[in-house]
Parts: sequence; C-alpha cells; structure tokens
Amino acid sequence: MTGRDRRRRTRAGRRGLAQPSVWASLAVAASFAWLVPFWVARPIESGDAPWLLDGTDALAGCLKRGDLVACGFTHHITAFGGMSPIGPWPLLQYVPDLVSTSLGVTTHPDRVRILALLGLGVLMISMLLAWVALSRAGHAGWFWGFLLVALSGPMLAYANTSWGELFASGLLVCFVAVTLVQAPPAVIALAAFAAGLTKETVYPFVAVLGLLGLVLARRRTGRPIRRHVAWGASGLVLAIVLASLFNVLRYGGVLNTNQLQPEFHTPGIGRTFEFALGLLVSPNGGMFFFWLSASVLLSLACLLPLFRSRYGLDRRPALVLIAVVLALTFGLASWWSPFGWQAWGPRLTIPWILPLVLIATAYYGEPLGQLARRLLAQPWRLLLVAAVLVAVTLPHVGYLSRPQATIATFFSPTDRRCHGSYGIGSSRYYACLHEQMWTRHPMLLDAVPGLKTTTGAVTSVAVTLGVLGCLILLRQGLQLGGTVGDERTRVGMAGSCRVRKLAQASFGSDGSPRVAVSMVLVVQSALQFAAWVLQHRLCRCAWAATGCALDEIARRRGVSRSEAARQAIAETADESGVAPAWLQRRQLWRGTPLT
Repeated sequence: MTGRDRRRRTRAGRRGLAQPSVWASLAVAASFAWLVPFWVARPIESGDAPWLLDGTDALAGCLKRGDLVACGFTHHITAFGGMSPIGPWPLLQYVPDLVSTSLGVTTHPDRVRILALLGLGVLMISMLLAWVALSRAGHAGWFWGFLLVALSGPMLAYANTSWGELFASGLLVCFVAVTLVQAPPAVIALAAFAAGLTKETVYPFVAVLGLLGLVLARRRTGRPIRRHVAWGASGLVLAIVLASLFNVLRYGGVLNTNQLQPEFHTPGIGRTFEFALGLLVSPNGGMFFFWLSASVLLSLACLLPLFRSRYGLDRRPALVLIAVVLALTFGLASWWSPFGWQAWGPRLTIPWILPLVLIATAYYGEPLGQLARRLLAQPWRLLLVAAVLVAVTLPHVGYLSRPQATIATFFSPTDRRCHGSYGIGSSRYYACLHEQMWTRHPMLLDAVPGLKTTTGAVTSVAVTLGVLGCLILLRQGLQLGGTVGDERTRVGMAGSCRVRKLAQASFGSDGSPRVAVSMVLVVQSALQFAAWVLQHRLCRCAWAATGCALDEIARRRGVSRSEAARQAIAETADESGVAPAWLQRRQLWRGTPLT
C-alpha cells in the first residue's frame, strides 16, 4: 500500500467518524452498556413475588403428593385475596420458578434474580426480533423509533423487577414479530402457545394481533397463510387447555374461580368509565403521563388512516387497533385494581404497549415516517423532541434508583385518610383509589429525589445519550430507507415549488442532467405505481415533477421544452445504453409527442 493510499484511507476513516450516525450509534451502545449491567446487578423483588414463590412451593407439594384437583382450595377469599395456597396468577409465572427450584435453587433472593433476569433476557430477544420484523416489512428505520419508545417509558423501571409484566411483554412482542415475518408454522405455534400462557384474558387479543401480523406478511410475500393460522390456533388452544388444567388443580374447575369473584370487579358503569379514563390520562396512572412516546405514536397510527383516507391508507388495521385498545382499556377498568397497584404506574397495561407499537409501525410506517421526517428535519426540532422525551423519562430513572422509597412515599401506610388497607371492593377502598389516581401528589414527582443519587445521575446521562442517539438514527433511517411510495406521497403533498427546488439541485451548473438521468429514473420508478397514483389522484403531481425537470433543463440550456426532452432521452440512452421506453412513448407536454 502506497503512502497516498494510506492517507486516503485515513481521510475516509475520519470522514466516517464525522458522520452523526456513527456518534449516534456509539451513544445508543454506551447507553445500553450502562443500563444492561445495572439491571442485571440490581434485581428488585416485586410486590407479589413472596406470595408467588410460596405459591410455587405449594404447587410443588401438590404435584409431589399427587393432589391434582382443588389442591388446598378454601372456597372463600382469604385475607391475602386468594382462594388457594398456590395463588391466582397465570401459569407462566410459576413455570420458571418451579424449574429453578427443581434444579436446586432454594433461596428467595436467587429465585427473584432468576425471574428478573428471565424477563430482561426475553425483552432483549424481542428487540432483535422486532428489528427483523420491521426490516422485512420495509420499515427498518422504525426500529430506532421502536427502541426509543422502549427506552423512554416504564420498561426502563420494570427491566430489573420480578413482576411478570416484562416477561409477558417480551413474549407478546416475539409473537407479533414472528407473524410479521411469516415464520414457519411450527414457530408461530410455539410463539402463540407462550403468549397464550401470559394471562388468562389474553386469548382474543393474541388471536387478533396474530391475524393482523399474518395478513401484513401475506401482502408482502404473496404466500398463503392458512397453515400459519392453523398452527397458531393450535398453539393458542394448547395454552388454553393447560391453563384450564392448572385451574382444575387449584380450584377444581376449568375457570379461575378466584378472579371471578364479584369483589374483584368494578361496580357500576360510571366507575368503570372513570377507571378507563384514568388508565389513559390520570396523573398517577395514565399512559399519556407514564409513556408519552408510545401513547402519541399509537394515537397517530390509529387516527391517521381515518382522517387521511385520500392518501390510500387502509383503515381496517387502524380500526382493529382501536378496538383492541378500547377492549384492553375497559377490560382493565372493570377490574378492581385497574393499575395493578402497589406498583409503578399502569403496571397491567404495560405488556401490551410494545406489541401494539410494533404492529402499528409495521402497518403504517410510511405515513408515520412522513410526519417524523418533518418533525425531525431541523436540528432544533430534533433537540426539542429529545428534551421533551428526556424530561418525561427522568422520573422512571429516579424510580429505578429508589424503587422501594418511591412506592413507600406514594402508598404511605401512615396516611390516615387513604392508607390502602381497606377491604377489597368496599366504598372506602374505591374512594381511596379515586384519590390516589387523580388528586394525590404525583407519583412521577415522588421519584425525582432518585435523580440526586450517583446511580441516578449516571443513569440519567446514559438515558439521555440513548434517547438522542435513537432520534438521530431514526431520522437517518427514515431518510435513507424511504420507499418510492414515500417519495411519491411526499411529492404529492409538497407541491410544485418544492419539486422545482429538488429539480434545480439535481442538475449541473452547465445544465447537464447530472443527474437529469437520476430524476428521470426516479420518475420512472414512481410511475411503476401508476395504478396507485391514479386511484389516489396524485397523477398530476407525478407529471408535474417530470415537467419541472424538463423545464429546468430547458431554462439552463436555453432551448425549448421539446428539445430539452429529446436531449434528455439521447443522453440517457448514451449513458445507460437504452432510453426508458415509457419516456419515449408518453406525451409529457401538450400536443408534442417524443419522436
């Protein structure tokens, strides 16, 4: 290698390091290089963990004795809210602990650590599968948006806890991802089986999200999905059968008798609507307060197809997503503890957010990308969005640093007016829940003191780097990964003046199509979508783009439009060997054919 080659390579390397995307990638990597070891090193025991571990021990005893029907069933609700020593939780929460105890892990701290690490590991795997799914769907740039949503919400606070919600969210994301890539039927069956075990109320939602993912995969690949649907249904049915048998062991019947008790259901339609509203916008449990990025993204994905139908967006997936969100919201609102308290934010809603975000971006990545490109086009806008996201994420960082103290502050046992020890379903309990939901000092502010600790400060810096890096990579991914359809719609919305500026930037100072050829090829690619263009009334915009290109050639060379078109054809043929057939056939100006 000569000295000149070495200097050239050195300059190229420096130019590469100067690219914002390189620094953004390093920022995201540095963020997770701090967060993941932090999560691994500090597992947190969740509120239900002691009872879950005791329930696993009771389950192991029942299996050892061969008592497989209504083992320990009391027929009444105990002081801890259960009707069986095994507990009312879904089967999937018991299986990991049962396996670990059978392998000799007996201490509670070790068992809690295993549960926390399992949830974190499944979440990391789900992120990789989400990247594959969005890449296959043609929206690879949106992976950074998906990662940004995960990094700027309660997942940050739940990643090192033994709550089952993180584990369930990871499995649901994996299920949606394998349907979007149209994985082999056996894989979809396995994913549906695992997702079906996360909770006994998930069955219809798993079926709907699975069908949505497979329908989108069929549109992309053109392959039939009947076998995938059949295998997925079989996996879900197997999960239902196992959950029913588990209920037979606990309660003597196929239904979860504990959860069906009237004390555990919200009385009155008015209170149900109040809880539904609280799940969305209450200061101490609303999704718009605790997970702003996901709430805004899902709202746009659901509403854009309904109000921008002239751009050819399919409304049906959006209507299905709206139905799923409403069913989940009112389903949780009908539960006596809609937020799953005592916990951080809307714990019971968390498992569903990332799966919904994944399928929403897979379906509507193009129109969402247009809005994101506009929003992040200017550096000051990008910094403003980053500042807002960091501001709403910092309370999660504070909670991550002082989880027990934050919960003890909000759910204070010394509060005489509302100490949370009232009977399940009593009027005083619901009055207390109303106060906690709407008027109590915001839980998000109770977590702020955690930012003053050393770990809180360092984690804040790491999260800030991750958020800013994800935004930069999202902007670049949407700009570089935009499809021809994105560009076609953008041109149609921009108007002829912006197209003219694009045309001016595409030609040399001497008027040579440097690349008029590139413009011609872009328009050629756009016209391959002629059926779509004609259907949605953008044909004139596509012809306007071609006309602007020809006008610019004519102006720079001082020739007529007809002569400019003939020269473009000749020069295109000289460079590529053959002139585009469509350009030779079509009449690109009134009454003057290209001959």
